[in-house]
Formats: sequence, C-alpha cells, structure tokens
Amino acid sequence: MKNVLVVILIVLAIGAILILPRFLKSSAPEVEQMESAAVLKPVEIAKATRGEIRSELELSGTIQAESQVNVFPKIAGRIIELNVDEGDVVQKDAPLATIEREELELAVQQAEAMLEAAETAYSQAQQLAEVRIHTQVTQAKAQFRAAEIALQQVVDLSEIRTVTQIDQAQAALESLIANLEKIKSGARDEDRRQAQAGLSQAKANLANARSNHTRMLQLFENGAISQQSLEGAKTQLDIASAQHKIASEQLLLIDNGARPEDVQAMEAQVQQAEASLRLAQMQAATKTWEKDIELARSQVETTRAGLISAEALENAKSWEAEITSAKTAHTQAQVALRLAQKRLKDATIQAPISGIISKRHLDLGGTAVPTAPLFEIVNIDTVKASVDVIEAQLSELALNQQTTIEIDGIDTTMSGSIVFISPTLEVMRRTAKVEILIDNPEGTIKPGMFAKVTVPVKIHTDAIIISRTSLIGDADAKIQNVFVVENGVSQRRPIEIGLLQGAEVEVVSGITEGEAIVIAGQHSLKDGENVRVVNP
Repeated sequence: MKNVLVVILIVLAIGAILILPRFLKSSAPEVEQMESAAVLKPVEIAKATRGEIRSELELSGTIQAESQVNVFPKIAGRIIELNVDEGDVVQKDAPLATIEREELELAVQQAEAMLEAAETAYSQAQQLAEVRIHTQVTQAKAQFRAAEIALQQVVDLSEIRTVTQIDQAQAALESLIANLEKIKSGARDEDRRQAQAGLSQAKANLANARSNHTRMLQLFENGAISQQSLEGAKTQLDIASAQHKIASEQLLLIDNGARPEDVQAMEAQVQQAEASLRLAQMQAATKTWEKDIELARSQVETTRAGLISAEALENAKSWEAEITSAKTAHTQAQVALRLAQKRLKDATIQAPISGIISKRHLDLGGTAVPTAPLFEIVNIDTVKASVDVIEAQLSELALNQQTTIEIDGIDTTMSGSIVFISPTLEVMRRTAKVEILIDNPEGTIKPGMFAKVTVPVKIHTDAIIISRTSLIGDADAKIQNVFVVENGVSQRRPIEIGLLQGAEVEVVSGITEGEAIVIAGQHSLKDGENVRVVNP
C-alpha cells in the first residue's frame, strides 16, 4: 500500500514540473496588473452634502406629574362619607369625602335668622329714624315749655305760700288762745258764734292746704321742687287738718261745757299751734322757696339742653347715621351668613384638580384635621421631565424652547417645551433645575420614569456637512484637515468646522458641496498620493 502511494506522488510531481512553465507564461500579464494595483492606496469616500445640522445638549432626568396636590380638610371633624379610593379618576370639584355637618347646618340657620332681624331693623330705620328724631325735637320743646311754666309757678307761689303759712299759723294760735280763755271763763253766745266762725275758717284753711299739697305734689313729680318743699306742704296739710279738728272740738266744748280734761286738751292744742307757728317762721327764715326756685331753674336748663341736643341731631340729620349703622349691621349679618355657609360647604371635601387619587390617608369614621392631608391627587395628562443643567450650559436654554424626549420602555420619541428654568443654582453641584412639559393624553408616561432630553441649541439649515470620521487632528479645534479625492489623487485640505451633531460635522469653509471626502484610510495618506476608492 505504501509503495502505491509513493508512485502516485512521483507521477504528480513530474506532471507539475512539465506544466508550470506554461502556466507562468500565460499569467504574466495578470501579475503585472496586480503589482500595479498594489501601488494605489485604498480609501473610502463620502461626498459633502448640504442640509440641516444642529448643536444639541443631551440631558437626563426624571418624569414628574405636572400637578401633584395634597388635599387638606378646611375644618376638623369625623368623616361620615368617603366617595373615592386610590386609583380612582376624579374631575375638579368632585366630592371626595364629607365631614359631619349637623352643627354647621344649625349655624347657617342661626345666621339666616340674624340676617332677617338685621333686614327688619334696617327697613325700620329707613322708615322711622327721621320721624323719631323730629318727634324727639317736638317732645323736647314741650318739656322745655313745661319746665318754664313750672318755674314761673314756683316763683309765684313759693314766698307767698310761706308768708301765708305764717299768717295762718299765727291766726290759728290766737284763735286757740282765745278759745282757751273762753273755755276757762265759760261760754257765751258770742263765743259760740266765734267758735262757729273759727270752724268755718279751719274748713277753708284745710281745703286750701289740700289744694296746695296737690299742686306741690305735681310740681315735685315734674322735678320742679325739692322733697323738702313737698314735705313742707304735707306738714301744712296736716296742720290744717289738725286745726279743723280742734275748731270742731272747740265748738263742741262750747255747746257741752268745758271739763278739766277739755281744758288740758285745749292747752295742748295751743302748744301745738305755737309749734306750728315756730315751724312756719323757721321756714320763712331759711327761705326754702329760693331752693325750690333754683331747682325749677335747673329743670328749665336741663330741658333746654335736651332741646338743643334734639335740635342738633335734627340739624345734623342724625337719622342718616342711624340708617348707616343699621345698614352696617345688615351687611355684617350677610357676611356672617356667607361665612357659615362657607364652613358648611367646607364640610364637603372637593377635588382641587382633575386627576388620579394616588393616596388616601384616612378611612370612613376617621377624624379629619386641617393639618393632615386626606388625599393625594396627581394629574398626568401632561407630565414634566425634571433635569439638572450645569452652570455653563444654562445660557443656551430659554423658556418655550422645543426639545425631544426619549423614555426607557417607550419606543416613540416625544416632544416637549421648556416651561421652567430655576433662577438659582444648587450651591454644591452648581446646577439649576429645568422642567420640560410633555403631553401625555394616553397616560403612558408614568411619574418616576427615566427621561433622556435632547435640546437643540443651534440650528443651521443650509450647511455643508461631512462625516466626523474624516477629520484629522484634535476634534475640539476649529481648524481641521481632511483629504479630498480628485481624479484619483488625494489632496490634504485645511477646513474650518462649525456645529457638531453625532457622526456629522459642519464645514464653514474649505469644502464645497459634492466633493469626495476620505472617511477611511486617510490617516496613512499623503498629499498627492494616488488612491483607489474601495467603498462597500
């Protein structure tokens, strides 16, 4: 077996030796061509195009609800109705819960009653206030006139009455003394006639004293005389009554004859008459009528002041102030009713915004207090991406600037606009908060999601654009170099670049539209070398 293999190998070798010269002769042109191709540098090219290019900021942040509200009760109380649960969708002003309200309803009824009373008082003030002031003036005039008349009566009567009282007391004493003497000496027809005359006089004095006392009582009730003067008139009435009794008894004694005890009684009457005379004389000496006159004058001045005051109110139209006061009270009652009604309304807790109940903190029967939230409501019809922007980039942002947003888990790229740029920086990180508003009608974007925000800060719509891979040198430098292929020969050309966007770069000068730019193989090229384009 081994021998057969060796023979086969020898045969193949001899055949190859015989065929090789012919093969080399026939393939010589192709080898020459391969040697010529090996001299050209292989490169890939891309033509410079004209189009739009942007300079963009790429920011990252977190999705937040546009509105997130904690709902606090405005009044404290036990929850008697609970209308929603977590996850429920609610509209603005929808009732969420109700706090016990019986006491608040009673407060409203009380405020309504107070308002009704205030309305009545206001209506009466409008109708009667002016009439009442005019009536007060009329009454004050009448009181002043009555006081003047009372003063004149006191002036006319006081001194005369005092003198008359002395005369009466003197006459009564003399009559009693005479009668006493007559009783002791025995009665005569003449004495009987005198006793009868004395009784008649006593009757007249008693009638006069009664009339005087009645008049003095009226003056006292009107405030025109003092208590002392009234008491004096009462004393004179008592004296006249006693004298009448004495005169009656004297006549009786004369008719029946005197007894020892009658003589003693008469002597006692004489002593009483002497005391009455001394009292009348003392009143005259002290001039008590002058006090009555002064009192009556003071009453006149008091009523005069009352009249002046009433006329001043009339002249000042004080009823207008009374009407204004009643109107103010009516307004206050209206406000009190509105406050009571508001507190009653506050017993029903309403949704301040439309959204979703994200949290509920109390159950039915719990006690609500104004310092603790009952619910949390979020509105995600629109959401906002909150990002932190470094200090150096803030100047490139502006309100209402449009952005694009990419969110993990959502294939569609969304658009939004900047609605808030913080006026202050976070000191430690030197960043400012920026918020981008995003429409979310389907509710697919959830608070807490991660968001990548792209903000175009500059846009050139008619720019010469080449691939960023074609650049030779420092990527941050404004002046760069590229290789341009022209007629199969490389040309090294300096260019000025503008905006950078991803894998593309704007050429400000040095390149025209349509030129072939080397994008691969340029780093081993030299200016003026022959190249071979090997684009895939």
